[in-house]
Amino acid sequence: MPAMIHNTLRKLGSQSGQAIILFVGIFTIIAIVGAIVIDFGVWFSERRGAQTDSDLISLAGAYELLDPNGTFADVDAATQISALDNGIDPVGDLQNLAVWSLEFPDGYETDPEYCHNPANHDPDGRLNTVVLDVNHDSRAFFAEFFGLTAPDIGAHACARAGSLKTTSGLKPWAVPRLTSDCFMEDADGNYVPIFGAECIFRIDEPSQVGSIRLGPDEGDECSGPGSGGLNVYRENIIEGSPAICEVGVDYIDTEPGLQPNPTKLALQEMLSNEGECDALEVNQFKTTFMDGFDDFDESFDPTLGIPGPSETFTAKACETPRLISLVIIDEFDGTGFDSVPILGFASFFFEACEVLDGDVVIEVSRDCNFSGVSFQIKGFFMNYLTLEGKIGAFDEFGTKVIRLAE
Repeated sequence: MPAMIHNTLRKLGSQSGQAIILFVGIFTIIAIVGAIVIDFGVWFSERRGAQTDSDLISLAGAYELLDPNGTFADVDAATQISALDNGIDPVGDLQNLAVWSLEFPDGYETDPEYCHNPANHDPDGRLNTVVLDVNHDSRAFFAEFFGLTAPDIGAHACARAGSLKTTSGLKPWAVPRLTSDCFMEDADGNYVPIFGAECIFRIDEPSQVGSIRLGPDEGDECSGPGSGGLNVYRENIIEGSPAICEVGVDYIDTEPGLQPNPTKLALQEMLSNEGECDALEVNQFKTTFMDGFDDFDESFDPTLGIPGPSETFTAKACETPRLISLVIIDEFDGTGFDSVPILGFASFFFEACEVLDGDVVIEVSRDCNFSGVSFQIKGFFMNYLTLEGKIGAFDEFGTKVIRLAE
């Protein structure tokens, strides 16, 4: 019996020693894998950071191309400033900057090499595209102990500037550029909105603005059968049509007249929810008295800090119902139904309803709450920059977009 106990204890001791060796081996492997995983996590995080930086820097460069006279030098200066703002060395880590003119046909988003293909460059076109690379320095915290070195961490970006090609939220009105007093012919023969100047839309004058049919539902049906009716017209004034419309693709069905009373009531409801920008201005800067109305300077910032009619504006951190999107067409006679192509989309700041007695303005109502139905709409076209909506070639109607192209 004593011999049996002795042999058993000896075997257990031997197995315990083997278990310790096995545990040490497994723990070592786990430690190695864990250390490498930590380094890979750091590298992945650096890669995402590099992509964010390259996106922001390329957008800063694309912004300079909103100016038709924007040059490579303008883009170069803007990207260097943006690089410094994002902690990137503009000399060593901002690389391969190029500024081109590209066409962007449908489906280009699915081609990751589209921006780089020389066949897509237009040497005579307006500059609209910024391409660059950003390098991020990285290091190996643990992997270098096992012979692994930190990879080169970098990211590529391609950003484009242009005009709004596809949008929703349109009001059910079209402005005819050839007959509206709010447009003028420029030196190149284009009919351009008179940005920043007072614009009057006579409700009873079809040469100024006309009613259009816009879809009541989100989707491909911009206009046409099922998009008419007084209830749809009213809702599209209040909320903006959810239908998706595209320049060069969709046609708009015009309608005779504007129906003053339904228009007035819908405008009242549209404006009943304003005040967010008015409140933001008061709460942030304590400089104005809150009156419940969203004034223009309470709602928008000039992008260059120098207000003026031709300046491009961006929205502040608030929403105002006074920014409305309109369809631009060639002509509108107001005598019947017609189907006309969409030329572009314009941004308009709605200031007030002007109540009329004949041709004489007898009252200015900012909330359009007045007696009678004889009135006109007052406001002005504005150059407006948005980051949403499908981008297209530059047009003269003022609603611009900068977006990442890949």
